[in-house]
Amino acid sequence: MIGKHHAIAIASILVAINAHAAEPAARLKPATCSTPSYTADLKDDYLEGTVRLAVLVDADGSVKQARVVESSGHRALDRASLRASYTCKFGSPAKDGAPGWSTVQYKWIMD
Repeated sequence: MIGKHHAIAIASILVAINAHAAEPAARLKPATCSTPSYTADLKDDYLEGTVRLAVLVDADGSVKQARVVESSGHRALDRASLRASYTCKFGSPAKDGAPGWSTVQYKWIMD
């Protein structure tokens, strides 16, 4: 008997990192991020893992740049996480409106 597998990816915002070391670390408010697509090929390969990304957040709260800080060990999951990170929308940034770095984590699990 073949069981039905469900796949999900969970996004979480870990830590807000400021652009200027002398400023407080919590300069960005939490973000909302869409759930990345767990495509059929990823499901078929039973890929799981956690991807940690550094994202550069612009004054309007959108992600302008993203890079993998900690890989899941699967290039396909890392790439899907990078694509999804550009859908994140952060709350208002610091008063000066300068871009700031934050960390987003995607956890890919099969249940």
